[in-house]
Amino acid sequence: MATYEHLKLALSMLDGTQWRLFEQLAQAFVADEHPSLRPLASMSGDDGMDGGLFLLEDDPSVAVQYSVRKDWAAKIRETRDRLKKTAPSVHVLIYLTNQDIGPSGTGLKREILQQSSLFLDIRDREWFLANRNAGSRASAEADEFCLRLAGAISGSTGIAQQAQALTDLESKAAFVYLNLQWQDDTRDKGLTRLCFEAVIRAILRDTTSEERMPRETVILQARKLLPAHHVDSLRAQVNGALTRLSKVYIRHWTKQDEFCLTWDERLRLAARLEEMKLLDLALTAALSRVISGTAHEAGYNISEAELPELVSRARSVLERVLLDRGEAFASAVSQEKGAFVRFEDVEAVVYRDVAMAKPIYDFEPRLVAGAVQSLLVAPDEDARTYLRGLADTYTLFAFMRETPDVQSAIVKIFSDGDLWLDTSVVLPLLAEDLLDEAARSHTHLLTAAFEAGLRLFVTSGVVEEISSHVNRCRGYYRALTGGGAFGASPFLLSAYRTSGRPLEDFEQWTENFCGLARPMDDMADYLLSIHNIDVRDLTAEAESADPLFRSAVNEIWQEARDVRDKRAERLGIPPLDAATRNRLIQHDVENYVGVVMRRKQRNERRSAFGYKSWWLTLDGTAFRVHRELVDRIDDNPPASPAISPDFMVHYLAIGPVRARLSRRTEETLPLMMNMQVLDAVPAQLLDLADQLRRELAGLPPHVVSRKIRDTLDEARLLLGPAAKAGEGGLTEAIRQRLLAQARER
Repeated sequence: MATYEHLKLALSMLDGTQWRLFEQLAQAFVADEHPSLRPLASMSGDDGMDGGLFLLEDDPSVAVQYSVRKDWAAKIRETRDRLKKTAPSVHVLIYLTNQDIGPSGTGLKREILQQSSLFLDIRDREWFLANRNAGSRASAEADEFCLRLAGAISGSTGIAQQAQALTDLESKAAFVYLNLQWQDDTRDKGLTRLCFEAVIRAILRDTTSEERMPRETVILQARKLLPAHHVDSLRAQVNGALTRLSKVYIRHWTKQDEFCLTWDERLRLAARLEEMKLLDLALTAALSRVISGTAHEAGYNISEAELPELVSRARSVLERVLLDRGEAFASAVSQEKGAFVRFEDVEAVVYRDVAMAKPIYDFEPRLVAGAVQSLLVAPDEDARTYLRGLADTYTLFAFMRETPDVQSAIVKIFSDGDLWLDTSVVLPLLAEDLLDEAARSHTHLLTAAFEAGLRLFVTSGVVEEISSHVNRCRGYYRALTGGGAFGASPFLLSAYRTSGRPLEDFEQWTENFCGLARPMDDMADYLLSIHNIDVRDLTAEAESADPLFRSAVNEIWQEARDVRDKRAERLGIPPLDAATRNRLIQHDVENYVGVVMRRKQRNERRSAFGYKSWWLTLDGTAFRVHRELVDRIDDNPPASPAISPDFMVHYLAIGPVRARLSRRTEETLPLMMNMQVLDAVPAQLLDLADQLRRELAGLPPHVVSRKIRDTLDEARLLLGPAAKAGEGGLTEAIRQRLLAQARER
């Protein structure tokens, strides 16, 4: 029997396309009271897409309206106007709706009576709930209504538009139910159990007491979904999941050995899928805002009819990015690949997508890539949690297809560890002080790592590099304001100039990190007090290494530095002096070799990701060292200690430490690291930022910052990857257009 809660939920989930279901329910509820209902001649102007209008054969002064329209007041007025023309003898209108109207309808009743001499009897959601057991027909129809609605939402028709990175319906269904399971289950449950219970729910999604599924069919469906799994192992996992779920969520006919979802579970899943549908709509709306806004400001002419296709393309690319990154992580972990895990760039996914489907516009790839990257790096608050769930689910789905025992693969990753941070990871923390809280991806990552129980360290060499960088920024700033600056603007100063803050406050801002008297001590205090990063050197460990090994690592970094110096020379940047160059190389060697030797001395577990000591870095050289050592000294060099921030994001979201994170921290985990914060900023963009700052000086500081940020984001989109990499320029036409738009905003 449909309970109050079940019927309330079903009524609230109705949408405009399901008006026939509501009409059948409403007719059953009023059948005893008004048995002579017949349709009013000619359907409503909207072709009956929101309900029906009926008259009583034995009393034509009474009309009955069924409607699921959310704008119920407008619908009632439309019906009143229609009745004046087609049925002027009607004096009573009974309006049945699934909407929750309550006392809000009192004023409208008075209005209708005064203006049209028509008595309005509103029977809303609460009326149906109160009368669900008024008669046997109403009770039976309520049961059927709840079951049919639950089936429409939770069955195949309800999931066909989900999981756009996947192609076949069964994979989509498994993904959707895995997403629900991931959101609903406790973080303490083993991932293998969680994944297979989601698969069973997906396979049984269309079952009822009358349409059950035999055990062997369930196993066959699971084999089709997961063809890489060993048959015996998969059978054991499916049988185990069926046994666990049979206690509460599915019914088992033991004699026939057949299964179906319980009525309560179908309703619960329907409600959760309806919630997901709303979140899905919010994501589509966010993509639409980003694309239409960027296109308009960039001068691209996109019609309202063409916008949905661009949004659909962007949505497909976004989910493909999440799937590709999940597959890369799952493959590295399950196959014990300890080398660099490569996460594909958004641009690469976009252009691969373009190769398969011709774009509408020449600028479409840039527009789609910009929109997707913008949403992944700094998502709307409404979309953030949903995107986090999608990212985690695609990773779990990739694991599920890789291995039958997801939990065993995951527990191979370290659950306790010490992370040494490279300068390339720490400098963005300082720059993120200029960003809104939600955009601080590096900060959120390390906050989550600390909350998960990982210990964060830097060597004295890294502290020295960061302190020296701050002092170099100060020197460049003084030269810039004095008119004598030359060469590229240092990273932190570039970040400050593009933030929109008053340029004259730059030196005061750097005091947040260190002063002039004891900069290294100040920086160490800042890192510990603000980011929980302590100083711990690896000098002794590095010096204990085999001289041949250490020399080879040093040589690799020397060669990498040669390449950087030649690139800098082409850009007109003066080379580093020999002493500084050698010191920077020694800092990198200390981190790499020191972590390797620390592992050896502490006899840490030797599996690809089972070590406890790691070097968190963005330096590409760090991930090439292991491969190059094979050719230089040994066919089997020590495992690489380098791990990337993008890998850490997946590790914290899915790995064995996930249960230690609060829900709030988990939700703030970045979806993708904001690497743009590390990009070299072309001098032309910095000049544009400075000019905007001068021209907008009369506006509030936060408005100036927003205008500069938005204008530079648009400039990067217009100029493409070249500007992003620091090599390109603004034409005067683009510059003037951007300036004009910024003033108008």
